[in-house]
Amino acid sequence: MAPLDEKTRARLPDSAFAYIDSRGTRRLPINDEAHVRNALARFNQVRFENEVARDRARARLLRAAKKYGIVPVGFMTGQLQSQSRQVAAGKAVIELGGLGTPDQLEDRLRTVLGDPTLSVLYWSDSVAAYLDGHGQPAALPQDAEDRAVTLLGREGRPMAALVHDRVALKDPDLARSVTAAVTLAIENAWMHSEIQARASDARTLPTGFVTFLFTDIEDSTGLVRRLGDRYDALLADVRRLLRAAVRAAAGREVETRADEMFAVFEQAPAGLEAAIAIQRHVQARSWPDQLQVRVRIGLHAGRPTLTDTGYLGLAVHVASRICFASNGGQILLSRAVRDAIAGSEPAGVNFKDLGLHQFHGLPQPEQLFQVQAVDLPTSFAPPRTLAAASRRRVARP
Repeated sequence: MAPLDEKTRARLPDSAFAYIDSRGTRRLPINDEAHVRNALARFNQVRFENEVARDRARARLLRAAKKYGIVPVGFMTGQLQSQSRQVAAGKAVIELGGLGTPDQLEDRLRTVLGDPTLSVLYWSDSVAAYLDGHGQPAALPQDAEDRAVTLLGREGRPMAALVHDRVALKDPDLARSVTAAVTLAIENAWMHSEIQARASDARTLPTGFVTFLFTDIEDSTGLVRRLGDRYDALLADVRRLLRAAVRAAAGREVETRADEMFAVFEQAPAGLEAAIAIQRHVQARSWPDQLQVRVRIGLHAGRPTLTDTGYLGLAVHVASRICFASNGGQILLSRAVRDAIAGSEPAGVNFKDLGLHQFHGLPQPEQLFQVQAVDLPTSFAPPRTLAAASRRRVARP
């Protein structure tokens, strides 16, 4: 079959095409026998705007086939199979919404699509990787003739991946129905997978006397208002910067939510190193619309309790409160961290004693220190705490 050149295609009337979409784009030419046979073979590869458009195009195509004496047995068989699978997929939309575990979701999809090898992987922000139903990292397979990967997302962010036989979702309408069903169901399975992933990660987190680092972005609401949909890209850039600094200092990311990050270090000097690197990188970076992005950082050290879901204990709350008390571009740390760093202070770094500060919900005031380093701002508003318990300097014991 000779392909239609643009001039020949333009001269054809609308009746020479099985499908014309709402924008006037003409598809599936049926101007001669060869093109009719080609349209029959390609019909299920076309994305129709709705079922009415699909039915209308099917009717035009079948009339053209009759005109040229073509008996489309294979086409009709495929359509019947497709409709049968569409019914199954539609039923799955209802059933999958009630499934609560990854295993149930995976089993049902295998049945609907007739693919016993299908697997569902879940994206985890905490480890920046896809995880299987048991919370273990799993690499996406390379593209192959017999295997395919269908990616699912929500609000522009990765959510899950279906690894399946390439033929299983070849029909675009079936693919849409199934992905809609999985997206509907995934909210339940997502939470299960996240809990499993965190439990697996938590078992390997450091214990004993550790240093916590908390960060968040100052005036993130204002940045959202200024950037709109572009804020997601900025947030992703900030997260990459934070993660790189934490990893470079041999730290571990514990949790990331919205514009906040929680990390842990076995040694206090490493936590300080990461904090200084974060502020320098954020300050040196050019941000969209020449906006100023500022990160607040708080450091605290202690002996928390480690469970399957993460750290528990007063030390976690203190570190979080210190981060909240800091200003954008500032690094605040507690007396516990200052003492742990004593004797290992980095060159060119000193600590300004800000006195005792009372935090909401904490029994005792905490002595705060501001990190002062080359290339970092030194002038900030007072820490955002309750009224200072004392402005006097506390002598080191």
